[in-house]
Amino acid sequence: MSDTNWPMPYKKGSVYFQYQVKDFDRAKKFYSEIMGFEVTWDGGTEVGWAEFALPADGARLGINLIREGEHRQGSGTLTMDVWDLDACKTYLSEKGVDTSDIIDVPDMVSYFNLKDTEGNPIQVVSDPRAKTEA
Repeated sequence: MSDTNWPMPYKKGSVYFQYQVKDFDRAKKFYSEIMGFEVTWDGGTEVGWAEFALPADGARLGINLIREGEHRQGSGTLTMDVWDLDACKTYLSEKGVDTSDIIDVPDMVSYFNLKDTEGNPIQVVSDPRAKTEA
């Protein structure tokens, strides 16, 4: 169900910011033990993703393990969780926004990327469209 006041099918309370990290365990400890953010999802270093509840209704922080390449400080990405990824991509395309192809990570997430008018990264995610067979 989407909020009818928003032009895209956002999930209410579903916006978060993500940072790239080189040392996943150190970053997770910092945000949970020092900053006091509740860990709401932790895939560990194998997955390279963890999420924290922020002290604002519905806001979250994600940390994303960078395995290769240079870590860029301030390398955050605004991330929005939507109910219908394909509808959101269609909406943005109709508005003239260039987006990446949809990437499916089976059983975890589906997403695509875009940039705002200043070149800042935005990622739109949804529940996984691809599932492994049991």
